[in-house]
Amino acid sequence: MISSAGNEAVLLMAIAQGLVIPCFSAEVLVEYSEVLLRPRFGFPVNEVDALTDMFRSRGQCLDPVEVTRISPDPDDDKFIACAVAARVEFLATGNKRHFPEDQLAGTKVVNAGELLGIIARQL
Repeated sequence: MISSAGNEAVLLMAIAQGLVIPCFSAEVLVEYSEVLLRPRFGFPVNEVDALTDMFRSRGQCLDPVEVTRISPDPDDDKFIACAVAARVEFLATGNKRHFPEDQLAGTKVVNAGELLGIIARQL
């Protein structure tokens, strides 16, 4: 999401077009907002709000399952809990090493570029 022309931005366009249905929890949306509003990223509040609104309107909000520490970064466990609860095919992240696939009940961990490649092959 850092570059308007990067894979993350294209993935957001795929969500807007209904090609990808994001699954998230309230806690995940809070983290997205907090991270994107950090001064180093420079995103205006209205753009971050528009992003979270798009997730709410195009995605599926769910209650995450209970997980014990799975990720080397405990802050990432909320994403794992959400992916497992949703039984998603893919978990897209820029930091794959924090998401051990053997703990994800069949969910494949991919980066944005890999997910776009999967989507392109299915079109």
